[in-house]
Parts: sequence; C-alpha cells; structure tokens
Amino acid sequence: MYYNKTTHLLQPCLRFDTDKIYTAGIKIQKGVCLMNDYKEYPDNMNTAENTTETEAAKQTGTVILPPAGEQRAKPAASNGGTKAPFRVRTVAALCIACSLLGGLVSTGSYALYQHYNSDGGELETTPLDPSGSNPNAVNTSTSSEGSNQSGDVTINVENVTSPATAVAEKVSPSIVGIRVTTVTSYGPYGDYESTGEGSGIIYTSDGYIITNYHVIEDMLTSSGENNPNSTLIVYLNQDTSEEYEGTVIGYDQSSDLAVIKIDAEGLTPIEIGDSDSISVGDIAIAIGNPGGLEFMGSTSQGIISGLNRTIQTEGSYENLKLIQTDAAINPGNSGGALCDINGKLIGVNSVKLVETGYEGMGFAIPVNDAVEICNAIIQSGSSSSVYLGLEFNENFTADALQRMGYPAGIVVSSVAEDSPAEAAGFETDDILTSFNGIEITSTADLIEAKKNCDSGDSVSAQVYRLTLQRDGFMQKWVGSYVELTVTFE
Repeated sequence: MYYNKTTHLLQPCLRFDTDKIYTAGIKIQKGVCLMNDYKEYPDNMNTAENTTETEAAKQTGTVILPPAGEQRAKPAASNGGTKAPFRVRTVAALCIACSLLGGLVSTGSYALYQHYNSDGGELETTPLDPSGSNPNAVNTSTSSEGSNQSGDVTINVENVTSPATAVAEKVSPSIVGIRVTTVTSYGPYGDYESTGEGSGIIYTSDGYIITNYHVIEDMLTSSGENNPNSTLIVYLNQDTSEEYEGTVIGYDQSSDLAVIKIDAEGLTPIEIGDSDSISVGDIAIAIGNPGGLEFMGSTSQGIISGLNRTIQTEGSYENLKLIQTDAAINPGNSGGALCDINGKLIGVNSVKLVETGYEGMGFAIPVNDAVEICNAIIQSGSSSSVYLGLEFNENFTADALQRMGYPAGIVVSSVAEDSPAEAAGFETDDILTSFNGIEITSTADLIEAKKNCDSGDSVSAQVYRLTLQRDGFMQKWVGSYVELTVTFE
C-alpha cells in the first residue's frame, strides 16, 4: 500500500516482477514505487500494531519495503493477458515519421504550385512516363536532417482523348442534313410554307441515303405518293452551302425508315456494324443534327441501356425491337447514326421518349433490320410503285366513323386531276373500305395494298358513298356501297 501525500489516503501500488520496467517514462525497480507522492506500506499498515511505524514513516518520508520473501500477486491485464507497455521511443518514432510525411506532401504541393505558375498558369500535358525520364514531369524530393528517409514524387498529366473524338472524325463525313419544305395554298389567303429538318446516313457512294420515314413524311401525300408541292434538300459535310436536291426512293412506315437519292458520286458511305453483337453497357455514340441544321454534326456519347425494346407509336415500329440508349437523341437527330466505339453503324436514331419524369431514354432501329429493309426498298425502286392520286382526311379514324354510324375506312379529301383515281370515279367524301381485296382501315393499309400492284394492273375498290336524297319536304343523307375499278398507268 502507498500513502498519497496529497489525499492523505492509503492506495494500492502495483507490484512488478521484472527488473526494469518503463511505464509512462517512470523507471520502477522490483517491488519499489519511485513516484515521490507515494510511499509503500505493508498490507496490514492500518492495523494497531503498525500504527506507530506508519506515523514514523509519514514524518521521515522513507520508503518501506515489503518483508523479505513476501510474494505479491501480479495484476491481471484488462484484456485477459499480459499487456505490452507503451514505449516512449515508439511514440517518438511515430512523431518523426509523421513529420517527414507532412514535409514530403507540403514540399511536393509547393513544387507543383511553382510549376503550375511558371508557364502562364497551365499544367503541361505530357505522356505518362513511369520511368521518370520525362523531362516535363514534376519531380520533388524532401529530406530531414538527421534522417536517412527521402522520397520522390513524380506527377504526370496525360492527354486523355474520348472515344467519341475518333468516332466523330470517322463518321461525320457520312452524316447529312435534310430539309423538307412544303407549300400549302389557301387560295385568296395566300400560301403557307412549312419546313422540317432532320438527319440522314450516306449508305452508298453514289448517293443513296438512309433516314427516318417521319423526316421525309411531308414529301408525301396522305396516300403515300410524292407531294408536288414539297421539295427535299440534302446538305453534305456539315456545310449548308453544299446542297443537293433529293428524291424519295421509297419508305416503310411501319419501321419508320426511308431511302432518298441525290445525284452525287464519290460520297463517303458509313461502315456497317452488327447490331446482334452489341451488349448492354457498350459505349454508344450518336451523331446527327439536334435542333436542325444549325447544330449539324453534333456528337453525344452514352451507353447501350437496353436491347429488344418495344414502344407504342402510331403505325410505326410494330414489328421491330429497338435499341435503348442514354446518348442524347433530340429532335433533328432522327435519321442520324448510332455507332459503336469503332465508328461502325449499329442503329438509326429514331425517337426519344418525351414524358414528364423521363430523361435519357432514346431509341434506335437496329442496323441489321435497317439494312434489310432499305436494301429491299432500293431493289424495288419504291415502296409504292404505282400512282393512285388520292388524299385523305386523317381527322376521321375508323373508330370515329363507326361511332357515327358509318363503316370503318378512310375518308377521301381530294382527287387529283388526270389521275387513275379520277378515271375510276372516286369522289370527295367517299369512304374507302377495301382495295384490291384488302380491307382498308388506315392509309397504312392502302400503302401496303398498293405494293402488290404494278403499272397496267386493274384492281377493284369499294367505297361507301353518301348522297343527299329528298323525302317530301325533308332531305337526308343516304349511304350505299359503290364498286370502282382502278387502272394504273
């Protein structure tokens, strides 16, 4: 036991069996506590027979040793075993190491700061050189006096090029801008001109170009024939001064694809890839004209977000599984290219899902499907090889007609002069219900039915015609079916 001079209390003092123990910088001899504020007493110090000895010890300040041969129990370590002492030299070594590390970092940072400001405030970009032989590398070292530790820090900054850079350089010459202008006459009220713009992909060096059907849709009448009041201009090489007049070779509305042709040679066709070999997560790069020709040749990068997607639109993509990507596809990108990291065409940009709460959801037609469809269009020369001469009022759908008590069909809005339709006897407001033996409920049905017709063919058509009849003093519309025969020139 030890007497605490400050508190005037007897307190236990740990005994140690080792000859020399360093604890918190205090040297302890065996069985002796050398702290000045403590004195050691036997465990029976508080008994009556030891009171006099205790008082004497308090007056003289002597240290009382335990009786000879007395064994003291060693205290158990708190963790259940012997606890290693914490050495002062270990603490000192750690402090020195931390000082060296701090000096190394601060010196390296200062050297980097000096290098940054020595050439106008810009870090030099140099190739990565692990050997340290790069003359432009920042080399810093630090040492501490009395220490054999030193370190070198080499900082290299490499020119990092995005994969989109090389792809854009390769693919951009194969991307064109398309502008469709339509003039609509309103008689005494004058003419109205409307313009639509989009993108296209050079498919062959002699001027065949792939695009979306909805890009060139205004070039066609409602019956799918070339509109004489519309013009199509193609712009090459991101230069709106280099323009060609284009013609629509054919289209497939159900897949939203079309082929146009310009009179040019030596063009740069795009390299065709394989849409069956792509995977979710692959890099995808979209190139086109978002916002129209003003931003012609824009490039955006993303990934393949999904495959075999189906979306619902009016009459399009009915039999196609689309590629989903988060590469930016905006109005004007339609008909542009979706490429892989090697600059090969993997899809034709077609549509972006525009809905509140949705972002980064663009879709492209797989190139394998696009090539098959466009090759068929080129080989046939046209998706609709015969001219009928009808236009239709698309405000009246088949469902709307049936709700009004009429048969399902499409309503004729105009009949072209000197056309096969005029010769067959079509009239405005006729409801076309069948053509060449095929039931007609939409213009897409008529377009499909005409694909089976050639010049010189005569086919039957059925219309539901309303006539105004008088019944006494009353007049009423009476409908009846009329059979017509169309002969294609």
